[in-house]
Amino acid sequence: MIGMVVSLAVAHGSGDDFERAFAMLAAAVRANEPGNRLYELLRSQTVPDSYTLVEIYEDEAALAAHRASPHMANSRPLTAPFLVGPPVMQTFDVVSHLG
Repeated sequence: MIGMVVSLAVAHGSGDDFERAFAMLAAAVRANEPGNRLYELLRSQTVPDSYTLVEIYEDEAALAAHRASPHMANSRPLTAPFLVGPPVMQTFDVVSHLG
């Protein structure tokens, strides 16, 4: 499995609007991407206006399908105006700790 961690900084005072816009994307990911295992937005308790998106995909094909999906393309214009810089992305191999 593949994990993604995306750091997002939003404009001061726009967190609620960003979260509403993002919620539409998250619902579309969960409804339309069977290869997605986790898609959660976290709001920092310590750094104002800072969010982290945590994603897990079954494999490279699922991640590619996510990136090419219509809902991703449609969501960018809705969420991008709230960002104060480009997302910072990291990609990981998920390490299974199950026997």
